[in-house]
Amino acid sequence: MPAKPAFPEPAATLPGEADILATVVGNLADDTAKLVYADWLEEHDDPRGKLLRDSVTAFRAGKKLPPLKVAPKPWCELVGIPLLNKIQLSELTAQADKILALARPALTCKSTRTADAKIPVGASKLSGLPDLPPKAAWPVFQGEPLHFLAQFNLAELSKSLACRELPNTGLISIFSVYDEDEGNDDFPKGSWRLFYFPDTSKLARSLSDPGSTFRSCRLEFQETLSLPAWDSPWKKELGLGLDQSNWDVYQEQVAGFGSGQQILGYPSPIQGDMLGKKTVRHLLTLDSDDNAGWMWGDGGCLYFLIDEADLKAKRFDRVRMEMQCG
Repeated sequence: MPAKPAFPEPAATLPGEADILATVVGNLADDTAKLVYADWLEEHDDPRGKLLRDSVTAFRAGKKLPPLKVAPKPWCELVGIPLLNKIQLSELTAQADKILALARPALTCKSTRTADAKIPVGASKLSGLPDLPPKAAWPVFQGEPLHFLAQFNLAELSKSLACRELPNTGLISIFSVYDEDEGNDDFPKGSWRLFYFPDTSKLARSLSDPGSTFRSCRLEFQETLSLPAWDSPWKKELGLGLDQSNWDVYQEQVAGFGSGQQILGYPSPIQGDMLGKKTVRHLLTLDSDDNAGWMWGDGGCLYFLIDEADLKAKRFDRVRMEMQCG
């Protein structure tokens, strides 16, 4: 039985659609781009075109948005229809264009406990045994081997609009210290490592893990939208002013910050902003995960961040990591 695809439902499914959809997602406040896209879909006899057109028209008229039954959830998310509905219900319509313009695509990652032997070599996964290039040395910290946390096959993610900023091939692998007795809330320099292996043709599964092995999990990815947190570098651009009630509504009803593994987009902070400036990008969040069997602090997350210039240059050796927990 063939393995279930890691990215089963990309938002762009028609030939040539990805570039048009990317223009729309690049600025969800641009109704003209949405309507051009709707025309294109209708020319291809795709019912999503009418749904998009009717959604734009209804929102601008202050009317109820049409039901989403004719379109897959990831596509609806990326073109912002559920976000329009949240803005409408939250009564933040005066700030709608500012919120829409800041939305960024992201990938959520659902883990399912799976025997390592059933996960193909080089596939995206949490824990188990890593797949490494020939002669790759196992990373250590203070003489002790680091624990393997995750690997992401970028070819599996290449159809995602969110991952257009990443290389379309290669493997990102992550290792870290882990000491349950110490709470896993302190990560000094060198206590974690992120590797980018451009060539995946000669990967081989490690025969053993020098550290204790967490449970292996296959990953399934889904496209979504993310928004900046209230105390992020984009606070002023959101246009919510000094009224705390506006920020409460934005946080609770519109942005919908949650938990889980996530690639790109904005981070969902637990303790406060970690970016500091607009040129720092969120690369990855690894949440505490019962399936894999790890916890960061008191149910926290590991956030991996990278400067925009380093992301474009594929300088993943310059990624920094921060842990936050409740």
